[in-house]
Amino acid sequence: MTIRIKRWEPENIIFWSLHGRRIAKRNLILSTLALHLNFNVWMMWSMVVVNLPQVGFLLSGQQQFLLVSIPPLVGAFMRVIYSWIWSWVGGGTWVGVSTLLLLIPTFGVAHTVQDISTPFPMLLMIGALCGFGGGASASHLPNTSFFYPKSAKGFAMGMNAGMGNLGVSVAQLLIPLVISVELFGWRGGEPQIWGLGSDVHAVWLQNAGYIWIVPILVIAVLCLLYSHDLPKLKMTPRDQLRIMKHPHTWYVGILYLGSYGTFLGFSMAYPLLARYMFPGSNATTLAFVGPMLCALSRPIGGWCGDRVGGGMTTMLCNAAMGMACLGLYFALPGPAGGGSFVLFFLLFQVMFLAAGIGNGSSYQLAPKVHLIDAGLNAAKTGRTMADAYAEGGRRGAAAMNVSSVLAALGGFFIPKSFGTSLDLFDSFLPAFLMFLTFYMACTFIAWFHYARHSAPLRC
Repeated sequence: MTIRIKRWEPENIIFWSLHGRRIAKRNLILSTLALHLNFNVWMMWSMVVVNLPQVGFLLSGQQQFLLVSIPPLVGAFMRVIYSWIWSWVGGGTWVGVSTLLLLIPTFGVAHTVQDISTPFPMLLMIGALCGFGGGASASHLPNTSFFYPKSAKGFAMGMNAGMGNLGVSVAQLLIPLVISVELFGWRGGEPQIWGLGSDVHAVWLQNAGYIWIVPILVIAVLCLLYSHDLPKLKMTPRDQLRIMKHPHTWYVGILYLGSYGTFLGFSMAYPLLARYMFPGSNATTLAFVGPMLCALSRPIGGWCGDRVGGGMTTMLCNAAMGMACLGLYFALPGPAGGGSFVLFFLLFQVMFLAAGIGNGSSYQLAPKVHLIDAGLNAAKTGRTMADAYAEGGRRGAAAMNVSSVLAALGGFFIPKSFGTSLDLFDSFLPAFLMFLTFYMACTFIAWFHYARHSAPLRC
C-alpha cells in the first residue's frame, strides 16, 4: 500500500534538497496521471451525447445541453466530499481509490449507449455517474500543494492541474476515433448505425467507455503502491464552512470560476454549440484544440503567478476572455445565416488560451492570499511565523477546495445557459452577453483586490 510519511518540512532547504524534492516529484507524476484519467472520464459523456441523436436516441436540443451539463454539476458536489476525505484517508491512498471509482461510469456509459430505448432519466443518471471524474481536483491539487514549498507551489499545481486538464482534450480527440472502429470484437457489442443526411456508417459508441478500463486499473495500482501519504491533516466540513466566512475565499473563488469554469463549461458545450451554429463545418473534429491549449497553458499561468503576480495575470486573462466573448457577436450566424466559422473558432482559441493561463494564476491565489493574510495577522498579534505558516497553509487548502467547487459549477451553468437561451430566445447571443458581463466583473475584482499597488493582499 501507499507509503506513510511522519515528517514533512518542504520549507527546510536541507530537507527539501536531500529528500523532499524527489518524493514530491514522484507524487506529482502519479497524481497527474490519475487526474488526467479523471478528466478523460468526466469529459467522455459530452462526446457521446453529441452522437446520440444520430444513432437513434430521441433528444431535443434543450435535453442535449442538459445532459452535457449534468457531469460538471455532480462533479462540483463530489468535490465537497473529495475536498476533505483525502486528508483522513491519506492523499496517496485516496488518489488510488478514487481512480478505481472511475470504473463505475465507464461501464455505465458502455452499457447504456447500446440501447436507444434508454429513457431520458436513465441518461441523466449515467451523466451523473461521469461526475465522479470531476471530484478529483479537490483532492489531488491540495494534496500536491502540501508537498511543495511556497516558492514552487504555483508551478507544481499548474503542472498537476494543467496536465490533468489535458484529459479533456485527449478525450475529445480520442473518442471520435475509437468509436469509429471495432476495437473489442464480439466482446464489445454490436455497432450502431450513425446517420446524418447522406452520411451513414457504423459506430461503436460503447468504445468511449471501454477504452479507459485498462488505464484506470494500471494507474490505480501504481498510485496505491508508490505514492505517499503525508501526516494526516484531518480536514473536516467545518474547515470548509469556517473558511467560507472569509471574504477573500469568495473573491478568489469567483476568479477561479471565471477561468476554470470557462475551460470546463465551453469544453462541454463547444461540440454541441458548433454543430448548431455551423452544421456543415464538421466543427466537432476540432473540439480538442481549445481544451488542449487551455491545459498546456495552465503551467504558464502558475509560473506567471509566481513571477509576475497572480492578481495582475488573472486580471489580464479575464479582460482577454471578455474581449473574445464580445468578438463572438460578429462571428455567430444570424437568422438569415452568415457568420464566420473561422472567426468563431479563432476567438474560442483565444478564450481557451486566456482561461488556461488564468487557471494557473487564479488557483494559486488561494494559498498565497491566506498565507499573506495569516502573516499580517501574526505580525499584529505577536504569533510566530511558523504558526502563521501552518495556519495559512490549512486555510489556503480549505479555500482551494471551495474555489474548486465553485469553478466546477461553471461546467453546469455555461451549457445550461446555452440551452436556456436557445429555448427562450432561439439564439445564443443572450448567453454570451451574460458571460461578457461576468468577465468584466472578474477583471475588476482581480484589479481591486490583488493587482493594484495599494491592495493590502497584492500578490
